[in-house]
Amino acid sequence: MIRTTLVAGLVLAGACSSEPPAPSVGDPRDTALALLALHDLEGQQPEERSDESKRSEVHREALAELIGDLDSTDRFTADLYVGFIVGALARHQTRLFVSRQGSRAVVSAGKARIALRLDGAKWRIVLAESVPDEIKRRAVEAKQAYEAAKARGQAGAATP
Repeated sequence: MIRTTLVAGLVLAGACSSEPPAPSVGDPRDTALALLALHDLEGQQPEERSDESKRSEVHREALAELIGDLDSTDRFTADLYVGFIVGALARHQTRLFVSRQGSRAVVSAGKARIALRLDGAKWRIVLAESVPDEIKRRAVEAKQAYEAAKARGQAGAATP
């Protein structure tokens, strides 16, 4: 009788904990390193890249897998923000520190603080929280200068 009760108790205990195990979540540092690899910067600094590597375009879909809010702003500005983050990560890639709190994490790269959010089972960078206000302001200025130069070029091309 005791044996049957013990077996029944074990079966019931197993039935009560039948929820699937939580998926394994990687380290936020893996996302940062994947972003460097995507830009051909893993283990090297930007100035060490080959000319071919500098000219090659980064696959937008792969970038969107690593950055959760990539499409939250125009492409020009988003590319500037990504450049800031990639530069910070590249300069400090051997000294990245991670702090995690629940579904949020911060990868510290020198003075830069790269914010990540857990999206399903993967960590994704959040541009809006990672780019300092000063860099955002300079990005707006750069975009305005680019658009003004582009408008001047189009106006000059239209003049016979």
